[in-house]
Amino acid sequence: MNHSRTVVSGNQMMKTHFSAQNAPFLIPIVALPLALFSSMIQAEQRNPYQIAISGEAFATGALGGEDEMLVGMEFKYFFLPTTPFHPFLAAGYKTDIDKEGSAVDIVYADVGSQWDFAEFWGNRAFLEASIGGAYINEEIAVSLLDREANNSYSEFDFKASLGLGVEWQKAFGTTLVVNQYGSNDLTGGLSFSYSF
Repeated sequence: MNHSRTVVSGNQMMKTHFSAQNAPFLIPIVALPLALFSSMIQAEQRNPYQIAISGEAFATGALGGEDEMLVGMEFKYFFLPTTPFHPFLAAGYKTDIDKEGSAVDIVYADVGSQWDFAEFWGNRAFLEASIGGAYINEEIAVSLLDREANNSYSEFDFKASLGLGVEWQKAFGTTLVVNQYGSNDLTGGLSFSYSF
């Protein structure tokens, strides 16, 4: 009585097992472009730090009556620098440029995200949105006949921001921005940034 034994290697068993499966052809067609796209995104490393200077004009609100222009500086730290969505923390200071009659100072902190939606010639276009809180201090000076009366108002309020911008050659940026301070004050302006 002849007993013949066939030795099958592990590789042959795996080949037989996988070739016997009727895997849909659609999965590799979809997975390959996604893998290539994600690897392209991973290759695009952006700088995590950013400083910016900005100028804003009041569109509406009580502060805009006297203080028509704000200038300021902002610092951002970006998380997940290798994905198309870049969450960030931001902090900044803004003040009005015309101190006659009243003076406004704003200190704020935001949390938000940038989204890269296009790239052209090595430059990236992005949308950003953030929300946070702001400490607003306004000092008003009123000239009377014999003296000058000074009043000061301070409050904590919410702040929200929307922006559309372009980062040039992974370093310099230009952003059109709209900011809201509290429920009344709305500004629009332009910021220039440097990432490092």
